[in-house]
Amino acid sequence: MIKLNRRYELIFTLVFLLLVSLPLYGGDKNRIGSAAGVQVQQPVGARDLAMGGANIVYTKGIDALYWNPAGLSNMDTQYGGMFTTNTIFNDITVNYMGLGINLGGLGALAFDIKTFDFGDIPLTTLEDMDGSSGATFSPDFSTIGVTYANKLTNAIQVGVKVKFISESIPRASATAVGFDAGIQYKGIGGIEGVSFAVAAKNIGTALRYGGSGLLTQEQDPNTGRVDYYKRDASSDQLPASLEIGLAYDYMVMEKNNLIVSGVFQNNNVETDAMKFGVEYTYDNLVALRGGYIYTDDRDAANVLYTFTLGAGVKYNVGGALLCLDYAFRDSQYFDANNMFTFSVGF
Repeated sequence: MIKLNRRYELIFTLVFLLLVSLPLYGGDKNRIGSAAGVQVQQPVGARDLAMGGANIVYTKGIDALYWNPAGLSNMDTQYGGMFTTNTIFNDITVNYMGLGINLGGLGALAFDIKTFDFGDIPLTTLEDMDGSSGATFSPDFSTIGVTYANKLTNAIQVGVKVKFISESIPRASATAVGFDAGIQYKGIGGIEGVSFAVAAKNIGTALRYGGSGLLTQEQDPNTGRVDYYKRDASSDQLPASLEIGLAYDYMVMEKNNLIVSGVFQNNNVETDAMKFGVEYTYDNLVALRGGYIYTDDRDAANVLYTFTLGAGVKYNVGGALLCLDYAFRDSQYFDANNMFTFSVGF
C-alpha cells in the first residue's frame, strides 16, 4: 500500500477525475444512438444490479469488475470466483465468469469473460428470405477482461481494466479494445461511512465490421462483366460513460447495516441517467436490495428499465465463503430480467 499524506488525497482524486473524464467529451449530441459494441453495457453481478447499478462506491471483490474496477482491491478472501447467468429478451442468455486473486500489498488481479448465447437463428438470404432451407447460425459476442486494483491509502482505492470486445456473424466480424478506470474514496472529510467513487467505462477504439460478408456481386451494364465490390461498414465508438457516485454506509443497530447510494451517469452516445440504490443487511448474512433508474430528457415510452429488486445470502462453510444473489429488473416491453449470481471465496 502506498503511503500518502491526507492533505494530498483530495488533490490526487481531483487529478484522477480530470484524467478519466477528458476522453468522454470528444463528441457532440448528434452522436447519440451511434454506439457500437453495446454488449459491454449488459450488466453482470446480481448484488449491484439489484441496487439499480448505483453501488459503484461500495462494490467490492469480483462484483466490482463490471461496476467499478477499484473495488477489486477490497476482496474478502485471497481467492474469489463469481458466476452469473440471466436471460435478457428473446431467449438471449448472458453468461459470465470472473476469477480474482488478492496479492496483498501488491494489489489484486482478476480475469473475467462475458458471453452471449443467441440460440439458433434461421439463416435468410436474398434468394431464401423466409429461411425455408432450415439452415441456422448463431452470432458470437464476447468480452474478455483483465483488471488490476490496489489500495493507495486506507481511504483511496484505484483500479483499471482492459477488455477485448469481439463480435462475429457468418463471414463478418469486428473487434475493439476498451478500458475502464475507477476510484473509491472512503470517509469524505473524515466522516465515517460517507464515501464517493468515480468510474469511467468503455474508453477505447472504434468497432467496425469487416469480412467477405460485406462483398456484393454486381454486373457492369456497359461491359457485362461481373465483379465483387466491397461495402464499407460504419466505424462507431464504444458507449463510453462517466459515473460519479455518493453513498452512506450506516450501522442502524447491532447486526443491522444500511447502504444508501446514488450515481449520476454521463453518457457519450445516449441521454444521462440518475441511479439510486439501497441495501439492508442483517448480521452480514442476509441482504435485501432495491434500486431505481431515472433517465434524463427521454420520453417514458423510450425507457426500457426503471426499477430493480433483489436479495442475497452469504455463509461461511468450512473456510469457504459462499454467496448467492438474485436480482429482478423490470422491462417495459420484454419479459423482466432475472439474474442469479453465485460467488465463492477461499
